[in-house]
Amino acid sequence: MKPSLRACLIWTLIPLLLVSCGREEGYEIRGDKVIWNSWQGDGLFGRWSEAELTESRGFEILQPQGYAKNATSVYHGGRRIADADAATFQMLGKRVDLAKDVKRVYLDGHAIAGADPATFVLTEMFDLGKDKKDYYLRHEPLHVRDMASFKVLEANAWRNDHHIWARDSLDYYAGAKATQISDSATFQVVQSWYAKDAKQVYFGSSVLAGADAATFQGVGGESGEFAKDAKHVYWQGQVVDGCDAATFQVLKLRYAKDSKLAYFCYASGSPPLVLPGSDAKTFEVIGPSSQGFGYAKDAKQVYQGANVITGADPASFVVDPNDPENASDKNRRYRYGEPIK
Repeated sequence: MKPSLRACLIWTLIPLLLVSCGREEGYEIRGDKVIWNSWQGDGLFGRWSEAELTESRGFEILQPQGYAKNATSVYHGGRRIADADAATFQMLGKRVDLAKDVKRVYLDGHAIAGADPATFVLTEMFDLGKDKKDYYLRHEPLHVRDMASFKVLEANAWRNDHHIWARDSLDYYAGAKATQISDSATFQVVQSWYAKDAKQVYFGSSVLAGADAATFQGVGGESGEFAKDAKHVYWQGQVVDGCDAATFQVLKLRYAKDSKLAYFCYASGSPPLVLPGSDAKTFEVIGPSSQGFGYAKDAKQVYQGANVITGADPASFVVDPNDPENASDKNRRYRYGEPIK
C-alpha cells in the first residue's frame, strides 16, 4: 500500500475508532457526577476534554448535545445558562435548538431578546418566530411596526447580504434591518438586491440615491446584482461608469455587453471588467468551460473568461461539446485556453 493511501485510510478511520471507544460529544452520567465530553481541536488533531458539571441526582438530559437541567440550573452544550428558570424550563415545539422558561425564549442556549415565552410560536419560515408584539429573526427582534401586514417574500434570502426577504405596509427587511418604504401602495421587489416604489429605488437596506424609479429595472446576474435605469447601469448598488444603459444586457456565463463594448463579470465581488478591444456588434458567447465561466468571441478575438486566447481564429474557433476544456480552430487545438503544441 502506498504511504499516502495508508495515511488517508488511517485518518478516515480515526472518527470510527473514537466512536467505537464510546466517546462522543455530549452529557454523560458517570456514577454520581454529570460529565460534559467535548473534542478540543479539529477533525484530525486534538484531544477529548471532560468537564464535571454537577451531581447526577435529579439531572435531566433534554437533548444529548444541547439542553439539560436539574432542580436549580439549566445547561446548553455543557454551559450553564445564567438566570434560566429550571422549574419552568422546557423544550419548545419539535426543534432541538429552541426552549423556553417563564421569562425567556432560548435559541441555541442564548435568549432571544424581548421574546415573550407565553405567546412565542414558530412560523413556516425556519429561522423566524413571532409573539404577540413582534417577529424575531433568530436572536434578533425585527421591531415590526405593522404586524398585521407583515409577510415573507423569500424565506431563504435573508442569509444573503443585501437581499430583500420580507415587508409590511411601512417597511421592508434586508437581514434584520428595517428600511422605511416611501410609497407602500407601489412598492415592489425588482429582483433580490433591488426594490422600488413610485418615488425612489432601494438597494439592500438603503435608498439608491439618484436612481430613476420610473425607468428602473433588473437585468440579472448570478445573484441579481445588475440593474439599470434610463441613465445608468448598476452593479451591487454602484454605478458602472461608461456603460450604455439603453443597450446593456447580461449574457450567459458571466459575460455582458452594450452597444460599444463587452464585459466579463467576476464572481469574486469585483465590478464588471471591460474586455479591451472587444467588438460588441459581433460579440457572442460560444460555450462553457468547467471552471465556472465560458468562451466567447467577436470578429477580432477569442476569449476564455476575461483572457484573450492569443492567435486564435474567431471565424473557425469551436468548443468541444463533450469536453468544454478542449477547443480548436483551423490552425491548432487548445486545452484550457492554451495552444497544444
